[in-house]
Amino acid sequence: MKKILLKNARIIDNVRDEKADLLITGEKISGLDKPGSFAKMEEECQVFDLTGKYLFPGIIDSQTYYSYCWQGKRTENDFYQESIAAAAGGVTTVIDFVDFPDRGDFASSLAVRKELASSSIIDYSFHQIIEDFNSEISARLADLPGLGFSSIKFFAGAKAESENLASQKWQALFRRLKELKLLPTIQAGASNLVETLAEVYQTRNLAKSVLYSELRSVEAEACAIKKIGYEVMKADIPVYLLHLSSGAALRAIRELREQQAEIYSETTPLYLLLDNSYLDKDEFKFELLNPPLREKYDKEKLWQGISENEFQVIATAHCSLDSSFDFSTNLKSAALSKNYNKFRSTIPGLPGSETLLPLIYSLGVRNNRLNLKEMIELLSVNPAKYFGLYPQKGSLKLGTDADLTVFDPEIEKKLTAANLYSNPTYSPYHDFTIKGLPVMTYRRGEMIFSGEIKAEAASGKFIQAGVSSLMKF
Repeated sequence: MKKILLKNARIIDNVRDEKADLLITGEKISGLDKPGSFAKMEEECQVFDLTGKYLFPGIIDSQTYYSYCWQGKRTENDFYQESIAAAAGGVTTVIDFVDFPDRGDFASSLAVRKELASSSIIDYSFHQIIEDFNSEISARLADLPGLGFSSIKFFAGAKAESENLASQKWQALFRRLKELKLLPTIQAGASNLVETLAEVYQTRNLAKSVLYSELRSVEAEACAIKKIGYEVMKADIPVYLLHLSSGAALRAIRELREQQAEIYSETTPLYLLLDNSYLDKDEFKFELLNPPLREKYDKEKLWQGISENEFQVIATAHCSLDSSFDFSTNLKSAALSKNYNKFRSTIPGLPGSETLLPLIYSLGVRNNRLNLKEMIELLSVNPAKYFGLYPQKGSLKLGTDADLTVFDPEIEKKLTAANLYSNPTYSPYHDFTIKGLPVMTYRRGEMIFSGEIKAEAASGKFIQAGVSSLMKF
């Protein structure tokens, strides 16, 4: 069985920060000890001296939308293209989403999604989206744990938008999820305020891009979070809130936690690094993010939340359109036609898996907003624990998958769309300069990136999740 020895690395996870050697046998971590401990085995190993490098458990992007269908439209970039970019960024596993199926046939919808994901070079798992709840769906939810799901997602938003789950159904759903030990993850983006504004925009066919951002205000996000918080306290169940974007949202969570609500929260580099001044830029179109970009004040409040351990995960909500997609033309066409529905039907989202680790390291760790252990908890350990993948993923324990990211803290790079592996011809972080980059990525003991992509298509595999650590009560 093939053996690999990674020597003299600074090894960092949630429990250690020390210089050590790590031994891989086949797909698993088989040894981890002080430097020189495996010297007698070097002749039978492929040896890499990682002096000056960091060695992390593989990064997990726990919210992605690869080859995703939204309002009848599918993003064009497939799992193979997206996984190449992710691997170049040190990501070894992603957790994507399965569309809500007709009649609650979760097994069939998962099979379709797994087929789409089968070309991936990194491993993958899924959250199940829920858009409705009734007695039939309740019964079918019992299939999810056996299919490898640890979590469901629903949208807490304006009732005018078809993907949102009516709030009258939340309590019954929460009770069922508690029985099945499935973690609810919720996108809290809207309230009655949004519904009222949406009606006005649609009636008047208002399609200016700035109005989309105003539609989903920080007040609406905070109101939705408070409503969720009260409902989960009533149901006595933990909840995981997706991609918080504002100081108001964080303040609402803080108040709910003081009332003993068990709320876990995530944000993304988009909201930590960008703000609504980018809406005026011509190179890229940031208007159709959901939630939208906020004020610089909100960006600083989110970083403060990171520094004070109020966030448990940073993910990307990666959703990249085909490289031929032209934001400018599409949005300009909608605005000139004054067609609100056409404007709203544009697929929202921006790419981000490839730049997740280097951006958080460069602008977080290097700016003393968090330390290395905290970063790895946010980007690897906690996602694995919360979504039922730990310790197989997100750890450096003996006998677990050798998913590893080797990181050089001294490499400096100016980001452009042209020098990233992600297929789109745009990047939200165009012209950002980072210091610190992944240089080697191992997935289950196989080097899949080292200056270039080395893995074959379809070498990644579906990882069946166990019970979320948050639901083990």
